[in-house]
Amino acid sequence: MANTLRLFLLILFFSGLVHLSACGYKNTPEGVADQFLFRYFIELNQRGALELSTGLALDKLEEEIKLTQNVRMTPSLDLAKHKPFLNYELLRVQKRSDQAAILYYDITIENPGGKKSERKFVLSTTKIQDVWKISNFDTYLK
Repeated sequence: MANTLRLFLLILFFSGLVHLSACGYKNTPEGVADQFLFRYFIELNQRGALELSTGLALDKLEEEIKLTQNVRMTPSLDLAKHKPFLNYELLRVQKRSDQAAILYYDITIENPGGKKSERKFVLSTTKIQDVWKISNFDTYLK
């Protein structure tokens, strides 16, 4: 029964995420942060996260892409088998100005093998020409 409930909740969760990703994202610090978290952690899609980024975040993602390029080109690699379950909670939003905000998260990542990792995640957002972008991000062990 517990496995059935968990499967139902996972399906419901991913259906909601697919709906959110299909509809774009809200042009707010929280909206761009949610979309970034989805692309970066769930989809394992740094290239998709690039579209939401600027500045140092863009540099970090480009470096990650460069470092993982050989692994991702492995013919037998099936990223779907490696996609984690992500649970995150927005702890607070610190407005720096009308053009910048920092978002603080608690994140729990569960890989398909069942191993859990708890982290703190900090996202800096910047408004550029009326569009919110991720300008930096950092992950810390809890």
